[in-house]
Amino acid sequence: MKASPESLLSPSGLVLSQLLSEPLSIAVAANFAGPLNALLPAFEQATGIQTRVTVGSSGALFAQIQHGAPYDVFLSADSKRPQALVSNALIPANAVTTYAIGQLALVGRVNSVTDHALLADSVRLAIADPDLAPYGRAARELLQASGVWSLLQTRLIRGTNVQQTLQFWQTGNVDAALIAASQCVTYQLDCKPVPALYEPVIQQMAVIVTHNKARTLAGRSLARYLQSTAVQQQLAEMGYRLVADAHNKDPF
Repeated sequence: MKASPESLLSPSGLVLSQLLSEPLSIAVAANFAGPLNALLPAFEQATGIQTRVTVGSSGALFAQIQHGAPYDVFLSADSKRPQALVSNALIPANAVTTYAIGQLALVGRVNSVTDHALLADSVRLAIADPDLAPYGRAARELLQASGVWSLLQTRLIRGTNVQQTLQFWQTGNVDAALIAASQCVTYQLDCKPVPALYEPVIQQMAVIVTHNKARTLAGRSLARYLQSTAVQQQLAEMGYRLVADAHNKDPF
């Protein structure tokens, strides 16, 4: 007898997992790679669904999907790219949902983005590339709103994503970096909070709907998991703001 959609999404998830010939392929923005790796074991245990993760900048991953990369789920660090997939008729509107709201933080030997030391010519600051990475866009907005963008932009070091931005600081190539607050938690860094003088970093995910119903349902199962109350509480402890419309019930 053919399995119904309801049985595919049964609490055990075993029927659905048995229909997947390969792991669920997840493309994730760099800022969420650490939290996702911490959250996936519980998802895999509860559903039996195995996963495979590819990490990159939101812009680069989006370009890959546009050119047919076989990802099942795209966890972007913004809403722009998932919504563009809808606009380009690659996925339906109901395949996109918000899973986290990111925040910036400052790491390094300055206390704020207006610190006198930061404005000195010898101090180097790293940000993610504003044209590629949502946290880079937020960093640029913060520096502009703080009145220091024009002073700093010619000597900023730009990472292709927020993970590379952090690596610039970790390897001593820069004196300070504007990174994701979640990285401060993941790597146990002594970070300083920054004013929220930037548009919220609304992070959305897209389930890449295909003709393989099992893979689509598995992707949607991951979406519900990330929106569950328990996971949202964990994300708040990992440096993210709560998603206002997070589900009140756990998905399994």
